[in-house]
Amino acid sequence: MTKIFYDTDLLIALHDSSDILHVSVKEYWNKMLSYKLQPFLSTNVLLEVLTIISQRVSKNHSLNLLRELRSGKYIIIHPNEDLISKGEEIFKFIKSKSVSYSDCLNFAILKEYSINWVYSFDVHFKKRGFKRFGIDGYPINTTVGKDRDYLKKSRR
Repeated sequence: MTKIFYDTDLLIALHDSSDILHVSVKEYWNKMLSYKLQPFLSTNVLLEVLTIISQRVSKNHSLNLLRELRSGKYIIIHPNEDLISKGEEIFKFIKSKSVSYSDCLNFAILKEYSINWVYSFDVHFKKRGFKRFGIDGYPINTTVGKDRDYLKKSRR
């Protein structure tokens, strides 16, 4: 099973109906569920998503999402001190002020867990050598017809 990391922007677009990409992401998400992927996310993604969904949508929606994400279908990585140190080294190294501390921690997690695929719109992942599902390709030998370029056209 191919490992894939879910980033904050995807989960927010999926759960916030006011997000500009909500309809497209929701439609694509349903198609993506047919792929054999093992979803991963990190504690910091969980923190960001649940806070933003609670503020933008509702506390109840955020609690339902928490139950879903903690259901066992997703592997949630809780970074230890070593991973945090690696993330901080990346944060010190990257010059761009647009790359967050959370992004850098996620980069360290992806490397440590040998996760090459992310489901995110964030170009920072591509710049660090990771592939964005649906934008930079697909991890399996299956095409989804015209949907292949869907995320390229839908990006913010």
